[in-house]
Amino acid sequence: MSHWIRQELYGGAISTVIPKTFLDASMLRQVPDTQEVFVNSRRENEPSEDGLGFDESVIVDLMQRVEENNDRKALDIHLAEISELNGSQKWTVIDHQEQTELKSQTCIVVETAYKWGKQSMKETVVMCVALLRLDQFDTDVIISVHVPISSEQELKAMEQAIAQNSPEKLPQRVHASYSLLRDMISSFKVEDPSLFA
Repeated sequence: MSHWIRQELYGGAISTVIPKTFLDASMLRQVPDTQEVFVNSRRENEPSEDGLGFDESVIVDLMQRVEENNDRKALDIHLAEISELNGSQKWTVIDHQEQTELKSQTCIVVETAYKWGKQSMKETVVMCVALLRLDQFDTDVIISVHVPISSEQELKAMEQAIAQNSPEKLPQRVHASYSLLRDMISSFKVEDPSLFA
């Protein structure tokens, strides 16, 4: 966790950790009130100690709790919504874990998304996604680390991981992103409950 720094979210009402090289996207563009978005500011080919590349992004989203008591099914509902928003018709869960002590679900999802809805601008994106259920606030927190896959080598590794159902064969920066996601969950803390009032 030495590569991460403490980050206040929603005006300090929540805290977690993010990589040192990530910038608050609200300085660059408008971000919905329910979201906090961070983008990797590292330059291409810049050395990396945390295993990440240069084009990952992180989204933290506070959402109304879905009417589903089964946490895994609730995660699937959120994944379907994310996929629809991304203009994707196809997504595959490669890995899924449940952290009972943190009341969270995490997974690695591969999807084919279309930039601006254009079929000609198809890209493969890996999302490391966590669902934290804050039942006392009637809120589902979705944290996602987005990893665009562009190189032929990474695409081949992705295809192999999917075909063989072998998460260990995913590209190294996907593993680094999943590690980041798990650290964000373990560090996630509600500092001011009035945010949910």
